[in-house]
Amino acid sequence: MNTTSKTPPKRSLPMPLWMQGAIELLMTAVLSFATVLILLVAVWFAGGFNDSSLLGVSQLSSQIWLLIHGVPLDLNIPQHGSFAAVSGTFSLIPLGLTLVPLALCFRSGRRLAQASYEGQFWVPLVSGSLTYLAISLALSLFSSTATVTTHPLLAFLIPLWVVLLGTICGAWFESRSLARMIGVNAAEWVGKFSQYSRWAGSYVWAVLRSSLVALLAFIAGGALLFALTVLYNWNDILAVYQLLSAGAVGDTAVTLLQLGIVPNLIIWAMAWSTGAGFSFGEGTIANLSQTSVGAMPALPVLGAIPQPIDPFSYLAVLVPILAGALAGWWFFRAGENHFDEWVSLKIRFRWLSALLSTLCLAVFIAVPTGIMTAAVGWFAHGSLGLGRFTHVGPTPWFFGLLTALWVAVGVLLGSLLAPMIEPDNSKELDRFAGESRENKRRLKKEQKKAKAAQKAEKKAARSGSKGSKAADSVATETESEDVFVLDEAEESPADSAQQQDAAELTSTEANVSADSAEEGEVSAEKDSAVEPAALEPAQQSETSENLNQGSVRAEESKAAPEQPKLARGAVIRRPKSLKKQRKTREENDS
Repeated sequence: MNTTSKTPPKRSLPMPLWMQGAIELLMTAVLSFATVLILLVAVWFAGGFNDSSLLGVSQLSSQIWLLIHGVPLDLNIPQHGSFAAVSGTFSLIPLGLTLVPLALCFRSGRRLAQASYEGQFWVPLVSGSLTYLAISLALSLFSSTATVTTHPLLAFLIPLWVVLLGTICGAWFESRSLARMIGVNAAEWVGKFSQYSRWAGSYVWAVLRSSLVALLAFIAGGALLFALTVLYNWNDILAVYQLLSAGAVGDTAVTLLQLGIVPNLIIWAMAWSTGAGFSFGEGTIANLSQTSVGAMPALPVLGAIPQPIDPFSYLAVLVPILAGALAGWWFFRAGENHFDEWVSLKIRFRWLSALLSTLCLAVFIAVPTGIMTAAVGWFAHGSLGLGRFTHVGPTPWFFGLLTALWVAVGVLLGSLLAPMIEPDNSKELDRFAGESRENKRRLKKEQKKAKAAQKAEKKAARSGSKGSKAADSVATETESEDVFVLDEAEESPADSAQQQDAAELTSTEANVSADSAEEGEVSAEKDSAVEPAALEPAQQSETSENLNQGSVRAEESKAAPEQPKLARGAVIRRPKSLKKQRKTREENDS
């Protein structure tokens, strides 16, 4: 389906969408009619119709074409020789032939979807449907004879289901979205609802898809059961062929007719497996417990009608049960069981909430499956319009009811066994919540390594700060070597008081560098207090610089952050050689 403004490549003459839809469905109707006509003309050339002309074969082809679309044929055949008069309605649809127009409509739906822009598919669909129905009405008027007639209104309306089903399925297969076909943004529309409504919608949609899975699985099981029945009764089928002795042409015509009703026979096998069974005429029945059909038409495939074999015939019930189990398993894999989550929040006991939600799920899946099965059974049910053969096929409502019952049992089994069969995908679900378990472990290890690295950096920073402080203290002490320090014996009481005052200025949290700076400041004050006049000018300037450096370091130590208290080491004293030089200078000055 075109969803952009890009022009597709020109493969034919440009035409409006309504005209293209009309031409596509016109070709579909012509091709489907030609398929039936060619088969009957081949039989006519081979002498299959004794007194019929080509016009009569064409009318018969039109009647069969209407019949495969579901239009009933009104029979009014007068008595002919040994054959009694027939008056009735032929309504049994040969579903195998119905697949021909359905497949052609499917192809037309794909082509129209490719030619349509978003939201414009309805234009060719409407014009094509009207064209198809007009052709059906024309064939109804053309095929009406004195013995076989069709109602024009029914011929105009009933084929619509074939057109809509085929074209819509084809368009969906091409576009993969009904929203593109009708021009509605489904995501935006769903986004307007609350989260609870979206969960409910997801649950309902999963239930409907599970019902479709059950129906398809049931049809596949019915086809397998029919194939096994044909193989088991193959000798009886060959015996009927030999009794007919129709020759090559007759055998070909009979085989084509049987292929046309194979889908009907598959649906009959489905009904037989449920226990509902089917009828082939008034007062006849064929089910798991009995088979009473009386005289049958000389159709070889009818020799495959099974005879019950107790108790093995009841094993056929496994077909619908297994279909329901497959639907329950598919629903479990879909992961949309929000109803179970809601029930578990309302009911405290988990075993009770799980039981109730599973029972409700079985009912929710079984009811749509039963309805669709009843519709399928209705298509396979009809009348031959001959004598007692007015009730052929299963009873739709009874067929749907038993199907729903067995499918519900299967859904219960599938829901219970699915957690045991299905592997645990909890590791994959972790990606929706964050990281997987392995990634979480890896992240924890990385976090531990990062913390250890941070601790190591802090320790290195602390050791570096200690080393820098020690280096500062050593440098301070080296600089203060040139300052004149008095001996302990020469210290006066005034000097000791000044040392106490300087010690009070420094806090207990000061580092070694601040302490050494204060010692330099104290020693400088001692020298200045004892002999200020005896110092030379150069020595006085050096003493003032040392005093300034000591005060600056003291202020820095006060402004620095609190550090752990360090033990005071031994005071580094001046070497004796310096003391001798000082005494010599003092003696010279004196």
